Order: sequence, then structure tokens, then C-alpha cells
Amino acid sequence: MPLMQWTEAMSVGLEELDDDHKVLIKVINDLAANAGDAARRDVVRQCLLSLRRYAEFHFAREEKVMSACKYPGLDSQKNEHRDFVKRIQEVTSRFDEDTTGSVEVVNEALLNFLKEWLNHHILIEDMAYRPHVERSAEAKQAAKAFKASEVWWSQ
Repeated sequence: MPLMQWTEAMSVGLEELDDDHKVLIKVINDLAANAGDAARRDVVRQCLLSLRRYAEFHFAREEKVMSACKYPGLDSQKNEHRDFVKRIQEVTSRFDEDTTGSVEVVNEALLNFLKEWLNHHILIEDMAYRPHVERSAEAKQAAKAFKASEVWWSQ
């Protein structure tokens, strides 16, 4: 059974952002499915990298959408996004520094954090911008026009 499942209650009203959230859920589920298996260390590392990079992509698109509709909570969202990416970077660094071949850094506490954070972020934080997005043609256009090349990829 997957750690997380997409539901229609998670829809923020823009297909592009909903699809991003679905990808993030899939990556978290892939990470959960492989956590604890030292033989799958390469897969776990790839999941961590994918999670960070896709989160950076999604957050950049989401922030562009919020900016386009002049969402007043944009700065708060940016801070949450930055903190999430920082946490994933820290976990990835600890994972890479472990020379024992262990995957212990990807544990139940981390998986619970990811699940709780994403559920809260989508259902509470992101839902707050939904009415703004629904009234904004500019926000809808920003979501459609956003390109991966607009993201500054962290190292």
C-alpha cells in the first residue's frame, strides 16, 4: 500500500499544479517502497535527488502562479518551500556521507515528515491560494507557460 494517495480534495484548481503534486506523491511513494533496503541504495539516492529537483521545479512554477495572481501569502509559501528543499538537501548530504552502505537516514521519521508536510502543504497552504488562482487568467497562463529552464537547479 502506498504511503500517500492523491485525492480530488487535493486539487488546487490548476491541472499543471495538480499534476506536479501527483509526481511528488509518486516520488515519495517510490522512496518509501525502497527505504530500508541497502541493496537498493542507488534507487533510494535517485529518489532523494528526484524529490529535491522536482520540488524545486514545482515550487518555482507554483510561486510564479502565485505571483501572477498577486497572492498575498506568496512570501510565506516561499519560506516553506525553501525550508522543505533545505531539509531534503540535508538528508541527501547525510545519505551521501554515510560510507557504510546503509540507508538508515531514510527512516520512518523522514517518511512521516514527507507525508505530513505534503498533506498539510497541499490541503492547507496551497488551498489558500486556490480562490486567487481561479479568478486569475494570468495565473492560469503562468502555469501553462512555465518551463523547466526557468528553474535554478541547486547543486
